[in-house]
Amino acid sequence: MFTIPIFKCDWVDNKNGIKVDELGFTLVDFSKIGHKSDPFTLASQAKQVFYVEDQLDPKWSIVLSIPPKYFNNMEGLDDFTDNFMKHHPFISSMPKVESFDAMDESDAIKKENVGIYR
Repeated sequence: MFTIPIFKCDWVDNKNGIKVDELGFTLVDFSKIGHKSDPFTLASQAKQVFYVEDQLDPKWSIVLSIPPKYFNNMEGLDDFTDNFMKHHPFISSMPKVESFDAMDESDAIKKENVGIYR
């Protein structure tokens, strides 16, 4: 006899419960549960993630993943290594340096403390 480790989970609905913001972060809405008839996943297919409540819209949570731990090469690492969080880089959505030269100066000036500047 052999055993296969599985995890019981709540799945977020693929259509209405997941979105990607303009910076590339994945957000989930835990009120939109899907796949209720299949609440299990194989442990070999699972990844550890953390959820941080979105400050602009509390019904959404930002998904943050951590790099996998390899216990065979832990010598010389300090306690801060465990705190390293990995997320999707937002740099890909930032304009190239050359495009800043083409900006109009009025784009960078905030007028009368109102509005959103580009």
